[in-house]
Amino acid sequence: MTPGDPLGSLDPSHPRLFLTSERRKALAAGGRDSRLTELKTWLLEEADRLLELEATEFCIVGPRMLKNCQQLLRRVATLALAFQISGSEKYLGRARTELFRAADFPHWNPEHFLDTAELCTAFAIGYDWLHDSISISDRNRIREALLTKGLLPGLELQQKPAWWVSVRHNWNIVCNGGLAIGALAVADEEPELAAKILDTSLARIPLALDTFEPDGAWEAGPHYWEYTSWYSALACDALATALGSDAGLSARGGFRSAGLFALHCAGSSGQYFNYADAEEAVSARPVLFWLGGRFELPNCIAENHRHLQTQRKAHPFDVVWYEPPPGTVPDLRRAAHFRGTEVVFMRSAWKDPEASFLAFKAGSGQCDHGHLDLGSFVFDAAGIRWAVDLGPDDYDLPGYWNAGEEAGRWKYYRLNNRSHNTLVLNGRIQNWMAATAIARTNLDGPPYFAIADLSSAYSADAESVHRGVALFDPCGMLVQDEIAWRADRQDRVLRWQLMTNAEIRLAGGNAVFSRCGRSLEARILSPQGARFSVVPAHRDPPENRNAGYQQLALEHVEKGSTTCVAVQLSTRARPLEVRPLDTW
Repeated sequence: MTPGDPLGSLDPSHPRLFLTSERRKALAAGGRDSRLTELKTWLLEEADRLLELEATEFCIVGPRMLKNCQQLLRRVATLALAFQISGSEKYLGRARTELFRAADFPHWNPEHFLDTAELCTAFAIGYDWLHDSISISDRNRIREALLTKGLLPGLELQQKPAWWVSVRHNWNIVCNGGLAIGALAVADEEPELAAKILDTSLARIPLALDTFEPDGAWEAGPHYWEYTSWYSALACDALATALGSDAGLSARGGFRSAGLFALHCAGSSGQYFNYADAEEAVSARPVLFWLGGRFELPNCIAENHRHLQTQRKAHPFDVVWYEPPPGTVPDLRRAAHFRGTEVVFMRSAWKDPEASFLAFKAGSGQCDHGHLDLGSFVFDAAGIRWAVDLGPDDYDLPGYWNAGEEAGRWKYYRLNNRSHNTLVLNGRIQNWMAATAIARTNLDGPPYFAIADLSSAYSADAESVHRGVALFDPCGMLVQDEIAWRADRQDRVLRWQLMTNAEIRLAGGNAVFSRCGRSLEARILSPQGARFSVVPAHRDPPENRNAGYQQLALEHVEKGSTTCVAVQLSTRARPLEVRPLDTW
């Protein structure tokens, strides 16, 4: 990339996005690598399945058509890469069908610009990878749609600027990144337009990339980590392959460690700690190949291979960004604290599906996609996720995106602290303006522990609230809360709660969880005489009904000025002593 002239080093040939000559040679010579051969076979099988399907339709649900736009991107990349690998005209023709159908959409929904950005990326890949194999009239049709329905509306919004241009979350990188990728595909034919888009994208993308500071975590949870890191890698790789440099974007701050966050965030049960608006499912992610290769992170490469072997299908960018299995994979720490995002992960072992896994968070309800989940945790043991996070609700619920003390967002059960594995004081939701932190950790255990200062989340009722969680290798965990109540509060009712999809049987003051032939015991260590109850998690429509979930709850009315609650969760009996958090 030439200083002052973003297009001065543009590769004039096609393909110039992602599929470099070196990568094409590697794909052609892939017979010597059985794993790569396997991925190519799975890709061609997926492309064959697409031949039998109708082309992606124009369909808006609520304000968005994101699902269909992402489907189109996946299909175009799969079919175009299948054509590159095999030379078979059937894949070329089917890719053209997808592109032509989307070219005829009445618009690309610029009001929800994530949709437009995804289609810009899809059309850039289709135009670039198929360029030399389709007719001039076909090129013109694809390029015209990319220009009139994607790049020109996008440039207008960049120059206004639209709200998403300079935000510090995924919208910035997806929208500016998708526009940059689209611009690079046609930059030799539309140099003025492309230069303007690239100028803005290169100036604004760093605002969001810097949110990976300091250590690669993402405050909106692992689902949006995936989305943001995916488009970060796409944008950086498109710039590097088309222009010879990504202008230093990939070297910014914590992005180099982003792949390790994803590994720590996945529990032994095979599920993420799905805080914020995140889903639990963990699968192969091609960005792990890219991050692993770019930043020499063999653990990321090995993890993606592991998931690919389990799911037996490949994303096209698993092939484009392919990295061979590493010969040596170093041991990762069993406990890690990701600062800024304020999340801690602890496990008794890696690569053991029976291992205990404890993830715990502080942070802020003000972050993108944030919930009032400060102090919440999830817990895996014996291959089961016992303490769960319900995840997001329907994004189209009225007021879902309206934050504020009395706003609609915090009235929804899944988004406030009444559904999370944390505390409710005097029936009140947490202070949505609170900023809380992990105050102290021991990451060199066992036992591992983390203590969070949650005082600002409960300032209406308490002078201070501290929660400590500890993982005792390999039996189980302890969660301990210490509350100093405000002197001016007469009501001092504490509710401790844990969400689960296991069956619960109460046994005296204890509770026994059962699921999939496994069991876990919950024991109240403090306060003396407290007892558990089981509370349904059912909600009425339009909220999610939460079928199959229930809460284990402990309610305590405090007569004095301080309260200590300590609960042990264990797959086998191991008596624990309750000690003040400041002695941990």
